[in-house]
Amino acid sequence: MAKTLPAVIRQIGAVAIGLGVLGFASFAFLSISGRVLGPAAFAPLATMWVLVNAAGPALFQPLEQEVGRAVAHRRALGMGGRPVYHRAGVLALGLVVLAAVCVALTRGPLTDDVFAGHGVLVVALLVGLAGLGAEHLTRGAMAGGDLYRRYGGQLAIDGFLRLAGCVALAVAGSTVVGSYAFVLAGAPVLAVLVTMRRLGPATQPGPTAEWGQLSRAVGLLLAGSVLSQLVINAAPVAATALATESESARAGIFVSVLVLARVPLFLFAAIQAAFLPGLAALAAQGNRSGFQRRLGSILATVSALGVAGVVVIAGVGPWLVTLFYGSDFVTTRTDLIPLAAAAGFFMIASVFAQTMVAVQKYVPVVIGWAAGSATFFVGLLAPWRLEQRVGLAFLAATAVAALAMGLLLRSCYGDLFRDAAGRPAGGTTVDVVPPV
Repeated sequence: MAKTLPAVIRQIGAVAIGLGVLGFASFAFLSISGRVLGPAAFAPLATMWVLVNAAGPALFQPLEQEVGRAVAHRRALGMGGRPVYHRAGVLALGLVVLAAVCVALTRGPLTDDVFAGHGVLVVALLVGLAGLGAEHLTRGAMAGGDLYRRYGGQLAIDGFLRLAGCVALAVAGSTVVGSYAFVLAGAPVLAVLVTMRRLGPATQPGPTAEWGQLSRAVGLLLAGSVLSQLVINAAPVAATALATESESARAGIFVSVLVLARVPLFLFAAIQAAFLPGLAALAAQGNRSGFQRRLGSILATVSALGVAGVVVIAGVGPWLVTLFYGSDFVTTRTDLIPLAAAAGFFMIASVFAQTMVAVQKYVPVVIGWAAGSATFFVGLLAPWRLEQRVGLAFLAATAVAALAMGLLLRSCYGDLFRDAAGRPAGGTTVDVVPPV
């Protein structure tokens, strides 16, 4: 473990810096806009922020995962990943079109029930989703090609642009919700335009990527991604949708509190960016001992990160909420601690899921996230006040997902390095471990 961790740190350092900038910018954006707009007007903007950061990864993170895994796998075997990258680009465009159709068909309910009558937020949502689609596609190429400085740079540019735009609006005294929404949506688009050149192994020629294999992998990853994003992001949407008129301000506070309690997830994203391609490369080489060391070191790091998050929230959580958002945003440790604990369980579940994705065990990942998603909706039936009901449902969902994912990984761990014929993985084929 001691030998593996420094290599992981070297890989994720640039990504961690970029995520630090993006995380700071995101909190500053929410803090500034929350103070300018007030809790009630801030609620639809915060909900759009959550939806962009939920639907974007749900739709497009599978592309990042599969492109990163396939490019890293091919690079470990001395092959280029251009066919994978180009075909993933076609799939990304198709997903953007699908998102546009879905948004158009649900524009009325989104405007009235989710965005409190602010129809312009529907357009901003679609722009933001397209931007995140381009970001995830290019980040997959960067991660698979070991271009983590470029990966971190894209994150930092995204964060800088959203913060600069928000500060400019606040200084100008703007209280127009749509203006802040388009700053949030436009930043990813501009960040991609700046960083999309010279993507290394992903643009080098290599063996043809079969449409059937790529589409099946992305399809299963998409199902798992949608379910995982439901587990991690359904809570604020549920709080907004279930809130009565008298609870609208409380719902806005809850969304803000949830963002703060999930701070460890920003750090985990840096680990996750290098984790999957690294494991895929080790699997391609048949390096079982290295694979196990990498998994053990990441799992230990993530567990420590989750515990630290709960300790901080339990100690100074309510004070931090007021510090970031202002005196109108008041909460209690009873509401905060379940959210922080849920973030920790989600990270552990994600480590187990990424491990199985690295060797193309996709179906168990879908099953694990489905168990967590079902648990969340069952938890919403509890007869408690709004914040407690949604918060504890979130905690139960992540705990069940982590348990289910761990059991599923354990059940198939012995077969991770063997193909369907029982031969050790790491041979000369492009994808030596068949999808399950």
